Amino acid sequence: MASGPSKGTTALERALTGTDGTARTTPIDALRAARRHWLAGERLDMGALAEELEISRATLYTWVGSRERLIGEILWSFAEQGLRQAREKAKGTGADYVVDVFRRFINLNAGFAPLRRFVEQDPELALRVLTSKNSPVQGRMIAASRELLAAEMARGTLQPALGIDTLAYTLIRVAESFLYRDVIAGSEPDVERAVEVVRVLLYAQPPPAPRPKRRGSTRAR
Repeated sequence: MASGPSKGTTALERALTGTDGTARTTPIDALRAARRHWLAGERLDMGALAEELEISRATLYTWVGSRERLIGEILWSFAEQGLRQAREKAKGTGADYVVDVFRRFINLNAGFAPLRRFVEQDPELALRVLTSKNSPVQGRMIAASRELLAAEMARGTLQPALGIDTLAYTLIRVAESFLYRDVIAGSEPDVERAVEVVRVLLYAQPPPAPRPKRRGSTRAR
């Protein structure tokens, strides 16, 4: 899922993808330190983090873009690990396999205590970081979903009713809606309902091709 540098990428993103063209590891050091604080349930203080790393706040912001973007990178680092684990353990082929990947991944997120604590402590920030198109998380999740679907389609084991881009996006939005619905709608997360909707989307059959209209004959009067 790694891609080359693009306009607007941060130094941290370039370091993570190996495209910053230098031997510096400091942006990744910033991510590692931020992860430690986040896992401990501490509020991520950019000033304190810069001081810990012995760099200026300006340098830290240059590397990571913003506090929210850095938190997004923290969350993505765990999500990427969870996706890899789900794909390795999932069973079956085609729709069965994709459903199992989503089931395992959604359960991992629902049971990840630091993530639930983050959502409970700062729900507005959590929702922005987890579900906004401006965060690293959602775009990469959709790309990972598309990659998963494309692999099964290439094997000939999956023929979805929806286009791959639409389906990849919809699956992630479904997972977000049910996993974070305590923030969105004030209800408890519902993993089973999320998996049920994912299953329906994946097993949906393409609509039948429209039958050609028969041209009626006209008689001269």
